[in-house]
This record gives sequence, C-alpha cells and structure tokens, in this order.
Amino acid sequence: MTAENDIRSLLPSSCIVTIPDVEAHVQAATPRWSDSGLSHPYAVATPSSEADIIAIIAYTRTNKLKIIPANGGHGSYVPVNGGTIYLDMSSFKDVVLNETEEEVTIGGGCVTSEVLNQLTPKGWYTALPNSNAVGVIGAFIGGLSHSLNGKHGLGIDVVKSIRIIPFSSTEPLDIGPNSQGQEKELFNVLCGAGHGLGIITSVTLQAFPISNLSLTDNKIWTRRLIFPAPQISAAARLYTSFWPPHPKLVSVLIFLRAPPSAPRPGAPMIMLALSYFGPAEAAEKVTAKSFDEEFTSKAIVNMTVPIEWEKANDGSAPLNAHGGFKEYFSCYCKETSLGSIERTFGAWEKFTSKDLLGRGTSYVVIGSWSTEQMVAKGGQKDEKFFVARDRGIFVQCVPWYKDIGVKADADAFGNEVIDMLREQDRARGTKDWCFVNNIREGIDVGEIYTDEQIESIRAVKGIWDEEALGWNPVVEGW
Repeated sequence: MTAENDIRSLLPSSCIVTIPDVEAHVQAATPRWSDSGLSHPYAVATPSSEADIIAIIAYTRTNKLKIIPANGGHGSYVPVNGGTIYLDMSSFKDVVLNETEEEVTIGGGCVTSEVLNQLTPKGWYTALPNSNAVGVIGAFIGGLSHSLNGKHGLGIDVVKSIRIIPFSSTEPLDIGPNSQGQEKELFNVLCGAGHGLGIITSVTLQAFPISNLSLTDNKIWTRRLIFPAPQISAAARLYTSFWPPHPKLVSVLIFLRAPPSAPRPGAPMIMLALSYFGPAEAAEKVTAKSFDEEFTSKAIVNMTVPIEWEKANDGSAPLNAHGGFKEYFSCYCKETSLGSIERTFGAWEKFTSKDLLGRGTSYVVIGSWSTEQMVAKGGQKDEKFFVARDRGIFVQCVPWYKDIGVKADADAFGNEVIDMLREQDRARGTKDWCFVNNIREGIDVGEIYTDEQIESIRAVKGIWDEEALGWNPVVEGW
C-alpha cells in the first residue's frame, strides 16, 4: 500500500490529507516564511476537529513519524522533512471574547491579524505578536513578546488556560496556573518552552479594554524618523536617548534598504520607529528629544502619524513575505553601545551591498522596552520558561538571500552582528541569552534555557511525549 493510500484510508474523512508532489517546489505543499531547513514532508494533514488530531497522532505513533503543528509558518528553525506529518491547524480559527471575565480564547490556527480584526471592533486587545502573519500559539510557546511588554509583561504572564492534546494522551487536557502535579509542570513548560509536547488547540489570555489606555482619538501615537546612511551616529544617539524606555513606549531602530518606489531604490536607511500607548500629549513629552532640530535636520523623513489599533503591524508586512533563504540571529541585551550599533550598521551595509538583488532584503532590528513589569511578573521564583526578563534590548538580524551558496557569508554576518551588540554585556560578565522563537538550526540550547530548565524540559517531555512524536530543540535538536 502506498503512503498516500495508507494515510488517507486510515484517517477520518473529515481530515484533509495532501501528499506533496516531490517534483514541485517545496513551498507548494508547505507555505513557510523561509526555505531554510525545509524539504517535502511525509504528508500535510488538515484536521477539522480534536478527534481528527487524536487520529493523526495515533497514525504518527504507529508509523514512527514526527508531527509538526503549523499556522503562521514562521518557525524556520523547526525541521520539516520526509519523516514529518505537517499538521495544518488552519481550521481552528475561533476567537471568543468573554468581556465579563476579561479574557479571550484563541484557536490554535489563528494568526495575529485574525485576532486583531476580531477584538478591535469590540474595543479590546490582548498580548499578540508584532507581526500580522505570525501564529499566536507558536509565539505563545516561546514566551509571546509583544508591544506592551512594558505594561503587562509577556504573553505567558497573562495566560489563563491552555487546551492541549498531549502526545502521550488520547484526550484533550485543560490546564492553567492552578493546575497541580504533572499537569502544572506541563503548563509551566508550555509557557516558554512548549515545542513538541502536544497539539495546542486553544489558549485563553487576559483581555484588556483599549479605552483603558486613554489613546487620543482611539489611535496609537507613532513617530517615524528615517536617516540616510551618513547619519547613523545621529540615529543611534537618538535611539539610545530613550533608554530605559517609558513603560508605554516601544522604540525600534531598523536597518533596511529603500523599496523600489523610493526616490533612491536600494539606498541604505536607518529608521527609528516610536510607538506610545497612551495620550498624544504624554507621548510628545516622553519623546521630546525626537523633535529637536539636532535630529530632525538630519532626517529625510520626519513624521508623527496616529495609527488605528488594527493597523499597528501593517508597516512590517514586507518582512512577512514567504520564500527565499532566511534565518534568525537574535539576542537579548541588558546594555549595548553607540559604537556597537554603528559598527552593526556598517556590517549590514557591507553584506547587503555585495548583491542588492540577491540579499538586499536582509534587515536588522534593535528594539527596546521597559522590563519593570516583565521582571515583576516573574516573581521571586519564576516557574515559567523565559530567562531574559531583565533584558530590555532585543536584537533580530535576518540575512535574507536567494542563493543557498550565500549561506556561509550570511551566517558570518549574522554572528558578527550578535557578537558586536553583545560586547558591552560580555565585558561586564553578563550571560548570553537569545529568544527561542528566533533561534536557528544548531544553536546551543544553553543560550535559551538554564541548566535547571533544560532538565525540567526533558523530564516533562518524557512524561507527555514519551515516544518523541514532537520536536523540541532541547530534546530532539537537529
């Protein structure tokens, strides 16, 4: 019996199964953000119910395969190959707001934009990724960093419950902060180290009224300054002047090439993006330095634009394009320096200038937020699995290229950026930490979790996925 007939005859008819055409491009069967580390899976299964998922898990166990759940497709570090059943969660799209309990239950197949579009017209928000195309559950199991870290802590700090079908079980399980014993241990690991333990069909997060933020005209106050390459020093000085950020302020420095529609397509640019989640009058006081002529005179773009809540992530849409080879080089820093930022820009400009068509879409993001609430929500003994609560600077470097032959050069560039921006921390003896949802193949898991956490992840994995049907970077690796 062929694999196609076998899997289709043994799974419920309500489950859609696709066998990839090995002659077609790999993205035809598994649309993903990056081609890196990607090959044709054994099959793509789209369940319509939890019963379908349970049947798929049973088939995976019998045939000694791996199962990888997917909705946003941005986990470029997760291996997909001929031994993988790729579980398309796109049928699990429910978004249920309970205003009385101030909570929202988000289906396992939802991406950020879908939740935004459901909650915003009702006047509510919750912790969501900063990209419309990213899957909410995938972000959650890595901690769920979001725009309001400074006000609410991480997404895992506002979780009320998780509904999961563990790989070692035949029934769905509802767990939360008040669970006990092995179920509480599973809940804790799911909050930051949740890869490969089962299939999460929904998560319930605390929801917040947008009106509580006192936004002017119910819009997010945003300010954008774009500087040409010779003004990197001014841009870096302005960006670092907002450290440590106000709890309602998010400041982001981005290195990117001008789009084809720009007056100088492909020109290197430095963009400073400021977002304040409060009234405009307060925002202008907090960001007053950005209005100084010392900086505005050097910027080629200088504007303040209120943005509707549901459009907060629209500016990053070009970075969500699928295809091409791209990997994350990321880290959290306590401190970095002006010199490190300036040299990072130089490294990015050099890497992209070698072939604008082939690698000009590569970018670097350096973002910062207040850590006060993140640290406070961790408490004296943090049971969740996110180690970088005290780090207020996040670095994401993405080499993006068309030719796989560029990989060695791209890896060297990515590592160079991380090393430069970590210089000040390392000089002070500060431990290296990175972001699990921005890892890359082969990374040392000691940069993601403590030794004690690694032991706990292995123990929980042994209970809830004893036959290793799922994939976790700590246990299965690459």
